[in-house]
Amino acid sequence: MTFPPRTVVIVGAGIAGLSTAFHLAEKGVEKIIVLDKGKVGDGSSSKAGGIVTMLQQDEASIRARSRSLDIFERFSQILDGYTFHQVGCLNLFREHAFIESAPLRELQSSLGAEFLLLRGSELQDRFPDMCTSEDDYGVLDLRGGYSEPHRYIPALTTKVKELGVEIRENQALVGFDMNGSSVTGVVVKDMASSSTPSQDMTIKADAVICTVNAWANKVLSLAGYQIPMKNFIHERFVTKPFPTAPQLPAVNDNVKDGYFRPTDDNRLLLGTAAHNPNEFSISGPDFTFDELEPDPTALPFLKDTFVDRLPLLSEAEWDYHKVGLISFAMDANPVLGPIPGIGNFYVGVNFHSGGFGYNPVAGMLLSEYAVVGETSIDVESFRPERFSKIDTGAYLSEPRTHHEMGIKRH
Repeated sequence: MTFPPRTVVIVGAGIAGLSTAFHLAEKGVEKIIVLDKGKVGDGSSSKAGGIVTMLQQDEASIRARSRSLDIFERFSQILDGYTFHQVGCLNLFREHAFIESAPLRELQSSLGAEFLLLRGSELQDRFPDMCTSEDDYGVLDLRGGYSEPHRYIPALTTKVKELGVEIRENQALVGFDMNGSSVTGVVVKDMASSSTPSQDMTIKADAVICTVNAWANKVLSLAGYQIPMKNFIHERFVTKPFPTAPQLPAVNDNVKDGYFRPTDDNRLLLGTAAHNPNEFSISGPDFTFDELEPDPTALPFLKDTFVDRLPLLSEAEWDYHKVGLISFAMDANPVLGPIPGIGNFYVGVNFHSGGFGYNPVAGMLLSEYAVVGETSIDVESFRPERFSKIDTGAYLSEPRTHHEMGIKRH
């Protein structure tokens, strides 16, 4: 491939795809086309919890999240109708987990993380709408917070269109145009009209970037590649508004095995995977998120689990419920970089439940790979080639539970 590319096609119009389009446009790529088999943000992006923290488990992830926070702060200034709510992100632990994670906090601090250590009554004094005991230990990421997907997605969509990006909805990928072992374009089918079958259309490109996440293997298999990955149901519940804003940060509650945060209109958003731990298999290329059924045990589980943490829930009225998917690679790290053995082809997927935390930097990194061939921060541990010695077929055929993938939250 010759750098920089003149034409780049992005497969997937979720937050990672939109972020990639933004960064490619800022780097001066002449023609950028974003394709989606549905509508912009129709997948998991619009169903996300939107919580963001820099406090990750390894150096590459910490550096990447730090850059994401830089970009979120910038987006608050340049995206109309969007604000990154920098209320802090609190990670709650029991004492043994808190003590064991001390070396990790040293690493996080050395890489620029700004956090406070709080315990028991200190937590409750600072956040009076949350109940804690002296057995609760908290690490408050002062730069963390949350995004509202229903504001972020349209704001970023508007911005990339202003930058000249072309977004084509209802375009199902059915294959790749190849020259030897290099991708030279994509083959799509127009799904807008069900009554009139459309001709397949080839779109030529100097580089193709896959950001479809849960559908990743459905797309990549068309080029003969697979990731050892698993999908899991992700549900979030939102209350009706309270008279005043809940006095809370965004919270990853490792004690209760869930998360919660306020919203920008005085509600509470909650989620957990503890009630529904089994992997989910996508039925086929025509799968849509409308096929996902709410789990009837989810809301009772959340209410029982969190009412002693959040007394507001005892009298809360529940408003709406959204179901999406989260995707884990087998080592629970993102998969981002060039596809091994296939030229001009890049992937940015498998962000577990941290898609909102990663999407700004994921777009930046993918644009760097496509435009200059290398990245400005070291994310070698994210590259898909790390699975070169894995029997991916065997891994995909073996069932996994959410908890077997390791704790990775936001």
